[in-house]
Amino acid sequence: MNSFFQSALQRKPLDLVRKQAHLSDATQHGDSSDHDIPNTREAPLRHMSLFDLVLFGVGCTVGSGVFVLAGVVAHSYAGPSSSISYLLAGFVAALTALPYAELSAAFPMDGSTYSYSYITLGEVFAIMSSLCQTLEYGGSAAAVARSWGEKFVDWVREGHEDGNDIPQWLNSFLDPGYGINPMGGIIAVVCTLVLLCGIQESKMATNVVSSTKILLILFMIVGGFVLASGVVPENDENNPRPASFLNWNPFVPPEFGPVGIVQGSSILFFAFLGYDCICNLSGEAKNPVKDVPRAVLLTLLVDGLVYMMAALSLTAMLPYKQISTISGFPRAFGANGWIWAEKLSGVSCTACLFHELLQLVFLQTKPIFVHDYVQFEM
Repeated sequence: MNSFFQSALQRKPLDLVRKQAHLSDATQHGDSSDHDIPNTREAPLRHMSLFDLVLFGVGCTVGSGVFVLAGVVAHSYAGPSSSISYLLAGFVAALTALPYAELSAAFPMDGSTYSYSYITLGEVFAIMSSLCQTLEYGGSAAAVARSWGEKFVDWVREGHEDGNDIPQWLNSFLDPGYGINPMGGIIAVVCTLVLLCGIQESKMATNVVSSTKILLILFMIVGGFVLASGVVPENDENNPRPASFLNWNPFVPPEFGPVGIVQGSSILFFAFLGYDCICNLSGEAKNPVKDVPRAVLLTLLVDGLVYMMAALSLTAMLPYKQISTISGFPRAFGANGWIWAEKLSGVSCTACLFHELLQLVFLQTKPIFVHDYVQFEM
């Protein structure tokens, strides 16, 4: 029994940590002779700069927070003050991100919470933390897959009231009832198959969709403010656009109040999940001691700014009671007469959610890989 507890509480030696992190006491004092240390990671694998890490972190986090949750919180919880809900959620996320930044600087290696727990507490705690992290990525992936499925069904049904003019078999397949979302399951399987084809193929797919995501979000934010400013002439003077900065009044709707802001922030915390994925790439960062902590904090900063501006843009385009909880931005563009923007954002949102889901499914493999790698080294 004693040997069992000793094995369960066994911690990872720091010298092995330095080997796997491509560090040693000599390199910490300016000596570059660490290439002679056996079992170290080859230098060419360290290829990610600070910019690469931030881009990867933003790609993993920004997605459903703009395309799904912005409409849900604005319509049902906080109205225009949903931007404050994003601010509160980002503040709470920063409280957990700071320890991640501290630990990633102290232990610059793959594994994130698994490695940190193994070094400081012991193997049993490392396994528990890796299981929790895998569950986090799995739960997040399931939620994103479901959101993608709902958006896909909404896009297919666009222009068909209550599913009319859609073949009965197709309508029954897309929405069989009982809360079942077949398209969510299908897209999860597709992402898994893409990853099984090889890392090069998945990397190419994520890079293409990541560029599309960034451009789309900027377009939606700027387009919303342009419509609300009245710069673009009205197409039909008898049917004025609902977009106006007056939609921000009242900024805190009385039916929601401060309680609604706090409730909205509890939901929007989900939008910031994924920044810890950067810590899983410490072994591939060129300068993990400096770049990984900075990347974690910069990712949260970028996410917070994007989310707040998106919330303000969306609530300026439509009164909060009219915002769709499924396709917030596409429906807002359509209500303002920008049909082309509605089509573009609707199709692109499904592609961006696919990218986010691809990243989350990929990240589920990282704790498992690091666990096997550590056991091999031990």
